[in-house]
Amino acid sequence: MANKSIILLPMLLLVSVAVMCLSEGAIVSESSSDEGIQRALSSLAAGRYKEAERIASRVAASTGEDAAWRSWLIVATARHRLEKYPQAAEAYKQFLSLCRNPSERAYVMEQINRCRLARDKSARPVVVSELLSAKQRAKLSTVDNRKFTESSEHFVVRSHNSELAKLIVKQAEIALRRICRVILAGQDYPHSVSIYVWPNVAQYRKHAVSAPEWSGGGFSLRYDKNGQLVRRIDLTQLGKDGLFDTNMLDRILPHEMCHLVLAEFFGDAPCPLALNEGLAMMAEASVDNSRVLLAGTAMLGDSKIPLRKLLMTERCNAENAAVFYAESFSLTAYLHKRMTPGQFREMLTHIKTGCPLEEAIQRALYVPIDETFGKRLSTAWEAEALRQWQFLNALN
Repeated sequence: MANKSIILLPMLLLVSVAVMCLSEGAIVSESSSDEGIQRALSSLAAGRYKEAERIASRVAASTGEDAAWRSWLIVATARHRLEKYPQAAEAYKQFLSLCRNPSERAYVMEQINRCRLARDKSARPVVVSELLSAKQRAKLSTVDNRKFTESSEHFVVRSHNSELAKLIVKQAEIALRRICRVILAGQDYPHSVSIYVWPNVAQYRKHAVSAPEWSGGGFSLRYDKNGQLVRRIDLTQLGKDGLFDTNMLDRILPHEMCHLVLAEFFGDAPCPLALNEGLAMMAEASVDNSRVLLAGTAMLGDSKIPLRKLLMTERCNAENAAVFYAESFSLTAYLHKRMTPGQFREMLTHIKTGCPLEEAIQRALYVPIDETFGKRLSTAWEAEALRQWQFLNALN
């Protein structure tokens, strides 16, 4: 009990015994006449968290409030230990709805906050290329004749390299959390996605669905012969040099995944290409400073794409593609930084219902519709693009 990491929480959980909770999830022990709760507690104490969650969830669904509130705490604790932070927070909230003791509520509110902080931390971008040793890269460059499959909550990954399949399924979950929670401000994605990793560009182009000739990765949404919507991402393992392509993990995977999530969010509603590409670039593991520099340079010269033209662009040609992508990233990052998560989410929702971007922003900010808003937005964004350009030039 002297250890500061242990918090003793007197609970109504007991009829005759106390509940012991450990920081960052809890180990709970109790003597109870309820066999289901006893089994769940035993599983929790033994570290069998999935089993504890399953047993306690059944008890919570089939019993009255006297046992349900205890069950929800076990469910929340098990999920917390499993690092299922959003689900743990929901279970803690179920407990709160049945608990009136101030000290117990204070403890559980603290756990909910810990879940939120852990969730945000887990959604931070990871630049995989900076973490891999030369030996690990060499292993990821090997191609086996067999296909290996790894699964997670949202993904089924198939690759000709077992270590790569494990790495991708982990990074895919991290990227999806970042896209849904940070970039899209809480968008749900309760779906499963198949990820196929092809050894080289030739194999990728042969097997990938709707693969652009120039790409090394792509996404698709198609109905199969049974009428089921199939969500799919295709990637390329090796670059032109025959070595593992780290860009596939750092940039291509999160970029294409963001396009996939946006495609389902907007459905048949039109989304400005600049915003779609800008969000996909924001999903990448790190900022490409060359885009920031190019956007600022464009503002100073004849290559600048004015805001209205940028928002009206439906397909960029080879001549202006680099500037289009640079300005799209610059504009989207500017809006995302200056709006609250709720405002940004509301802006996307207004676009989904058919509003042009300028009007959607004004509605999300709850300001009167003003015909001069677009001009003022353009001036402010261009000034920020130049400021970022100056800052990076000063660093260089």
